[in-house]
Parts: sequence; C-alpha cells; structure tokens
Amino acid sequence: MASTEQVPMWFGSISRIMGADDSTLLAQLPMGIYPDPEPACATCPAKDWYLTAKELRCYCTARGVISWVSNDAPVMACDAREQLIEDAEDRAGAGQTD
Repeated sequence: MASTEQVPMWFGSISRIMGADDSTLLAQLPMGIYPDPEPACATCPAKDWYLTAKELRCYCTARGVISWVSNDAPVMACDAREQLIEDAEDRAGAGQTD
C-alpha cells in the first residue's frame, strides 16, 4: 500500500501519495532555484524537468503540458501522478518491471 504525506494548501491540508521517482535535475539545483513549496511534479513518474537560460520548467508527459515554470504556483496534487505511482506499486508488488 502506498504511503502518504500531508501537504498544506490554501484551504487546509491534503493527503498526497508518496512516490520514489525523485528528479535528478532537481537534486542538483541550489536551494534558491528549487521550487518552494515542492510541487507534486518533483516526485512524479511523468515529470520531465529542464532548465533554460532563464527559468526552471517541468513538462508533464502524462498530460502533455508544461506543468510548472519558475515563479508560478506549483501543482501540489495531481490525479495523474497518484495513479502512476499506484500503478508502479501494483507492478512492483506483482513482480513486474517496466
């Protein structure tokens, strides 16, 4: 079963499924560039983070959109992310790999 974390939101706290897909790009960034608060995209299997000469961006391969750009409000919870994490855990529990 998936573990969860509590994420503070403007309307209260929500539960978010925890994934194991940390971004290698985000791990290399100085804290001044790192998104704060940390977006759901940071640990999403569908993330594609990239750094341009002017900003940090995240492209969502599941939704086919740029899901975050520097200084925008980050996505804090996403149905696609949570479903992808659950699917990966189900495959791992069944002994399957990608």
